[in-house]
Amino acid sequence: MKKILAISGGVDSMCLLHMMKDDPDVVVAHFNHGTRPSSDDDEAFVKSYAKQYGVPFYSKKVCLGADVSEADARAARYNFLNELKEKLGGKIYTAHHLNDLFESIAINFVRGTGWRGLTPFNNNDNKHPLLRFTKTEIYRYAVANEIVFRQDPTNNESGYLRNRLRPAIAALIV
Repeated sequence: MKKILAISGGVDSMCLLHMMKDDPDVVVAHFNHGTRPSSDDDEAFVKSYAKQYGVPFYSKKVCLGADVSEADARAARYNFLNELKEKLGGKIYTAHHLNDLFESIAINFVRGTGWRGLTPFNNNDNKHPLLRFTKTEIYRYAVANEIVFRQDPTNNESGYLRNRLRPAIAALIV
């Protein structure tokens, strides 16, 4: 069964790729949202590491534009990942980690979620092998293993609720 790694080029997904690169069932899937000028560079970066590691690479580019909502971008990305899952058979692996889990719970809580919103990564059959690690631990792994990654500049924009909550969540998780 194929293990379809959703790899953006960021530290989390590049650590996931590094951890799983020797598994013969692994393939890399990169979705280029076309939302910023550096999107094509991210795609080329991920492709080069998949080639370096000898891992099959699949990508799709859709020009969603700079003003696309997070929800629409996520839906487009998962449409691609699910299409690939149907084509290849297997499971989707994402680089979600412990901080992501708490951020998602906080966002859902702020939006008035019901109980299902408090378990954000349990509503699908995707795999999350980094879920037991904090962001700090992932950075430590990256440094220890000299993993190169790209930083998405939108992670620093305060227009996204997740980005506004991120520092408070990080302070709570040591």
